[in-house]
Parts: sequence; C-alpha cells; structure tokens
Amino acid sequence: MAQRRNWHDSRCLVTGASSGLGKAIAQRLARLGARVVLTGRSEPRLRGVVEGLIAEGVDPARLTAAPADLTIEVDRDRLFRQIEDQLGGLEVVINNAGVGATGQFDTHDPQVLRQVFEINVFALVEVCRRSLPLLARGQEPVMVMMGSINARRGLPGRSEYSASKFAVAGFTESIRIEWRRFGIHVLQINPGFSDTPFDDNAVVNTARVSVKHRRTMSADDVALATVRAIDRRRREVTLTTPGRLLLLANQIAPRFVDWGLTRWLLKHFPDAPVLQRRRASGSS
Repeated sequence: MAQRRNWHDSRCLVTGASSGLGKAIAQRLARLGARVVLTGRSEPRLRGVVEGLIAEGVDPARLTAAPADLTIEVDRDRLFRQIEDQLGGLEVVINNAGVGATGQFDTHDPQVLRQVFEINVFALVEVCRRSLPLLARGQEPVMVMMGSINARRGLPGRSEYSASKFAVAGFTESIRIEWRRFGIHVLQINPGFSDTPFDDNAVVNTARVSVKHRRTMSADDVALATVRAIDRRRREVTLTTPGRLLLLANQIAPRFVDWGLTRWLLKHFPDAPVLQRRRASGSS
C-alpha cells in the first residue's frame, strides 16, 4: 500500500474501539505508528486492546484508553477535554460507534428506533461537533464516518438500522461541503456484512434468518480498506463485492431489487397475511 500520510505524526480518535471494526481500525493505526485514543463503553475491553498492542511492541505512550458512553454529554465532555489536554489536536477521527437492530419493524417497541438513533446518529453527530475544533488544528485532517450498505439501500429486517444509516449518509454529505471551510476531508465507509460480533450486540434481534454465513469480510480487511481510503482521500468507499453489486442493481433497476427482496422476505414469512389471502383466493 502506497502511504501518502505520515502516520507517526497523526493523532487519532477511534470510537467503538473495544470490539469489531473499531478495534481492528485502532489496532491498524497503532501498528502504523499513530497516536491513538481508543474509546468505548467497556473499560476492561479497551484495556485488553491496549495491552495486546503493547505486547506486540507498540509504544504505550502512543496509546490511550478513554472509556466513555458517547450518548452521555458528561462523558463526551470528559473525553474531549482529555484529548485536548493530551494531544492538543487531531488528524483523524474514526466515527465508528454504533449498534444494530434486526427483525420486523411492526413487531418492535417504539423505543428500539429511538435507541438506535441515539447511538448511531445523535452520538455520532455530537462527536463531529466536539471533534471539529481539534481537527481544524490538525494537518490534513480527516473525519471518517462509518456508514453501511444500509446507508444506500434499506433492507427488510433492518428498518431501524437502515433509517439511522441513511441519516448518517445525509449528514455526511452535508458536512463534507461545510467543513471544506476548515480544510477537513470527510470520508464515508460502507461495510457490507463483516465478520464482527455486530448481531450479538444488537438493541434487538428478532430476525427469523441469520446472516452470519454472509459475514465474509474480516474486520482487519475493513480496517485496511479504511486506511487506504484515508491515504487516497476518497469520498466514499463501499466494501464487499456483493454490497457493490446490490447498490449497482438498485441504481439500475430498483423495482427488480424490490421484487427480489420481497420474494426472499415472503419465503421466510409463510404466515404473512398477503400469502394467506392469496391461498384463500386460489382455493375458492
């Protein structure tokens, strides 16, 4: 990989760094020599990530574990005061923290959508707000927003999650232009089904069909693609071949994609009212 950035001089913040994609990205940045602040809600897991990197030979002085619940204003205040005191500014923010929700929207409590938006949208936006002055002091600063295939195509069984990621995509497109005033580049990464414990940490998981067998892209591969995209100053990167094909098909023939997803959905809902009506009509 042709590096265009001097990572040794880069001060980085990674949210959701205790597991999954955030952990893999924080590890890659640390191995490249960056100074990395890792944040997440679990202090023991954060400490474990840092200790693992130190055991590999990463300089402990270049790593900071800063536990915080980013949905809580007091925690955000403490986190960003700590970053300002220790680093003075930032070159890279990986705005990654998020949760999923799977299952049919009509079966879920209204609180599910609110909880998903609280973490995936409102906390993410507030991280942007607090990061702005620190990034504005950095050299070639970059804000990385973790999107999803679901940010560009809503999928059945992921309505709340899709809605939150569409909100992230719209916000990202807006600040990408606004933040040019400060010289900050804004990048959106859209992972496909990645091999992480994402479903295990979902707000609710009532889906009838598991997609674990489709999680073929490793977290390390997503981390590598993210670093490459930062180096190349990409605007948006969609990962996995199936993910790219889905979005291409949705651009060319959205009704065909709707038809295919509907057939897939009804296959797994033989008790659906529409199928019951069709059977009753056919037997009369």
